[in-house]
Amino acid sequence: MSEVPGVTSNDIVCAVAPITFDVISQEIYIQHIVGARVVFADSDTLRDGQALAELIDRKGATLTQPTPTRWRMLIDDGWQGRPGFKAQTGGEALTRGLADEILARGDELWNIYGLTETTVWSTADRILPGRDVPTIGRPLANTQVYVVNRAGLPQPVGVAGELLIGGLGVGTGYLNRPDLTAERLVPDTFRPEAKRRLYRIGDLAKWLPDGRLLHLGRMDSQV
Repeated sequence: MSEVPGVTSNDIVCAVAPITFDVISQEIYIQHIVGARVVFADSDTLRDGQALAELIDRKGATLTQPTPTRWRMLIDDGWQGRPGFKAQTGGEALTRGLADEILARGDELWNIYGLTETTVWSTADRILPGRDVPTIGRPLANTQVYVVNRAGLPQPVGVAGELLIGGLGVGTGYLNRPDLTAERLVPDTFRPEAKRRLYRIGDLAKWLPDGRLLHLGRMDSQV
């Protein structure tokens, strides 16, 4: 994450996740590893788009990663952004319209994707102005991503399939839930020498010809 999407010691990051939520690990640890400064928004500020916008501007934040819903709140409450600002978002589907509104208020926008079970973020894509539907991009460092059919074999480019995530970020299992662990964390048959597991997210995706992933929703009724 320090390389892609990228954060440096010159950044001031506004942390917008509750301290008990998984995303806070990305908002604290990466920034301290590279020597960036972190500014925390309290719970009252997070519920008020104008107050959050004022905090971002007052502290000179250069980067923040709200969900699309919170970005919508910030923009609707009048946040104007500024040159040089780096926006990130994840946790929900990003629409083309909202992406363009965010891009009009800063220099960069990254759509990031992942799960608690994979130590939060696993893929990222820099979103540029245009007509294309925002994608979830490519795997981050030390991460492998696969799109497979019902037999667990890789799908061709452009064909939808189940999204699996492997790599160093994948957790070892659910506490006291061997049944759920066996269902969702399966042996990595693509890299058996690593003796690691793949996480079965339950999401659908497909590879685009340029090597990016397009998220297509759920395989079940989960939101």
